[in-house]
Amino acid sequence: MAQQKMKFICSKCGEETDASITTERYKKALCRNCFGKRKDNRTNQLNDLTGAEWARHSKSIETYSDTRTQNQKEHGACFPKSLAIHQIEIYTKFGDVVLDPFMGVGTTMLATHELGRRSLGIELNPKFAKMCRDEIANKGLCATIYEDDANNMCKYIANESVDFILTSPPYANLLKTIKGNFAYKWREHSVIDPIKNPAPYSSNERDIGNMEYDDGIQSLANIMRKCYAVQKPNTYAVWIVKDFRDLKRKIPYINFHGDVIRCAEDAGYTLWDIRIYDQTNFRPLVCLGYPSRNYYLNISHSYMLVFKKTR
Repeated sequence: MAQQKMKFICSKCGEETDASITTERYKKALCRNCFGKRKDNRTNQLNDLTGAEWARHSKSIETYSDTRTQNQKEHGACFPKSLAIHQIEIYTKFGDVVLDPFMGVGTTMLATHELGRRSLGIELNPKFAKMCRDEIANKGLCATIYEDDANNMCKYIANESVDFILTSPPYANLLKTIKGNFAYKWREHSVIDPIKNPAPYSSNERDIGNMEYDDGIQSLANIMRKCYAVQKPNTYAVWIVKDFRDLKRKIPYINFHGDVIRCAEDAGYTLWDIRIYDQTNFRPLVCLGYPSRNYYLNISHSYMLVFKKTR
């Protein structure tokens, strides 16, 4: 049965309006506009966003501008700073501590400082660590950078001291198994100029980027346990990963994001969300498998895996 509506004069602005007689708006004699202008006084426990900003940040598929600094171009496998800013705004408050255990040239660090948070970074490659230090210093900022294997993070970082982790791990020996210029053969079929894959991160044997896949996953599992230890309870971690193929070894699809989820859950995390990072506009479309019976999709997205330490 439809609720009875009554007309009345708004007690605030004097305009005529109507409302169902059982509603709070009718009891307070307010029109729709005046009733909707109430301030939300609830405490935001997670971040510094308003309710409207909270909703706008919550899309399950997201694109980001791909403007890259010279340092990011030299590293080759960085995510955009706009992505880092987006995630840090969602999962932290002003003054919180953000850790990137695979710091690279410091995209997470720079975004963290831009938003008034404190940053910790770990990087095995001395070249990348120096590039980050120099850029941080040139901007007049102060950051804590540990030049070491992420497996050793508990030597430097106290248990339950980190508010948020944002990172993208090395992809085992992926960079060495894919053709450097992956659109070299089918440029006439591509609507985007082909780009080159990044070079391997380093020659260090402790670098996951130089390990066989299974060894790399085992190392990630160990690091995930260390990450869990240094995070505060009831906080989040976002790992940006991409699946890939190893056709030289006749492996059509490597479910990297699934293996990372398994490592996280084994460490104690709860898989909380998965956001798709759509990179279609920045990846060349390659004619893969033509004209055989092997039809392959272009992998033009990454996964942003959201984990939560719930206890």
